[in-house]
Amino acid sequence: MSSLRDIRQQEFADLWIERDERGILNLCPRFGKIRVAILIMEKIKPTSVLIAYPDKKIEQSWREDFEKWNVKFNTTFTTHLSIHKYKENKYDLVIIDEVHLLSEAQIEACGDLFENNDKILALTGTLSKWTERVLREDLNLRIVGRYSIERAIKEGVLPDYEIRIVKVPLDNRIQQLWKNKKATEKRRFDNYMWVIKKKEKEGKDAFFLKLRIIDVLQRSLAKMNTTIALIKKFENERVLVFCGRTDIADKLGIPSYHSKSEDKELWESFVAGDINHMAVVKIGNTGVTYKPLSKVIINAFDSNSENMTQKINRCMSLEYNNPDKKAIIYVITSDEEIEIKWLNKSLSMFEKSKIKYL
Repeated sequence: MSSLRDIRQQEFADLWIERDERGILNLCPRFGKIRVAILIMEKIKPTSVLIAYPDKKIEQSWREDFEKWNVKFNTTFTTHLSIHKYKENKYDLVIIDEVHLLSEAQIEACGDLFENNDKILALTGTLSKWTERVLREDLNLRIVGRYSIERAIKEGVLPDYEIRIVKVPLDNRIQQLWKNKKATEKRRFDNYMWVIKKKEKEGKDAFFLKLRIIDVLQRSLAKMNTTIALIKKFENERVLVFCGRTDIADKLGIPSYHSKSEDKELWESFVAGDINHMAVVKIGNTGVTYKPLSKVIINAFDSNSENMTQKINRCMSLEYNNPDKKAIIYVITSDEEIEIKWLNKSLSMFEKSKIKYL
C-alpha cells in the first residue's frame, strides 16, 4: 500500500512532466527529492542524464538510491563546480540538485549548458525569495511545484518542530588574544561596532569589519559555554551541533568532524547512530540522513535563511518507532542587536508560532 509520501512524490514527478519538463521542484528537506527524480526518469526514459550536486556526499546519496531502486539509465555525475566542463554536451535530462547553492559563476555555466538542453529538473528544499528571483531572471527557471515544511508536517510526512532561542550576553570578564591585543569579546565586539557605525555614517564600506564581527561571534566563549551546558543536559540523547569554527567544535568535549578532521570513521559512526554527539563545521547541512536524531544545537549562524533551514531540517526525519516525535532545535545567539537581526532573517522560512525565546 502506498504511503502519502509515495503518492505526493508521484504527483510532483507528474507535475514537472506536465509543465513542459522544465523547472524547479521546491520540495521540503527529508521529502525524498531523489525518489521524485527517479520517478521522472522512469516515465520519460532518458538515454543520457547529467546530474550536478554541490558536493561528493550528495553524489553518494544519488548512487545509493539508484542502487536501491535499480536505476540503470546512462548517467554522468558532476559537482556544481565542474558544470562548465559539460556545457557543450547534449543530454536527454539535466538535473541540478540543491540548485539554491549555485554560485554566480556556476549559474553562468548553467546558462551555457541550458542553451543545448531542454529538459531541466532543478531540485531544492530551501529557496529564498531572492534566490528564486535570480534563478528566474538568469536561467529562466521557475518553480513548477512546491511542498512546504508546514504542509509536510500537517500531512504527517515530517515530524513537528520547535525552535528554542537561547540568548546570552557576550563575555565581559575573560581577556582573549585578538591579533596581538588582549581584550574581552564584548570589548572587541563594541570596538568593531563603533567603527562600523562611524564608517556607515560617512557612507563608507564596512563589509570587512562585519566579517570581523562574525569572527567574534563565532568564537564567543559565552556561546561556547552555553553550548557545552546544553550538550551535558542531553548527554543521553542524540545531538548534532553546528559550529562556525573548527577550534570551537574541538573544544566542546564531544567528537567533532570538519575539514581538518582526520578520523572520518567517527563521523560515519554518528550518521549510523552508533555515537550520540557530534559537532560539525560546514558539514552535515545537506544530503545526509541521520539515524534517529531529534535535537540540533546551532552555535553559529549567518543571515542566510537557506543555510539555517538546511541545518534545522537535519533532525526532521520521521521515525517509525517514534511517531509523536517533535524535533527540537536550539539556536544560541548573543543579545547583540546585529546578531538578533541576522537570526530573524535566517528564520524567515519558519512559522513564528514555533519559535520560542527562552
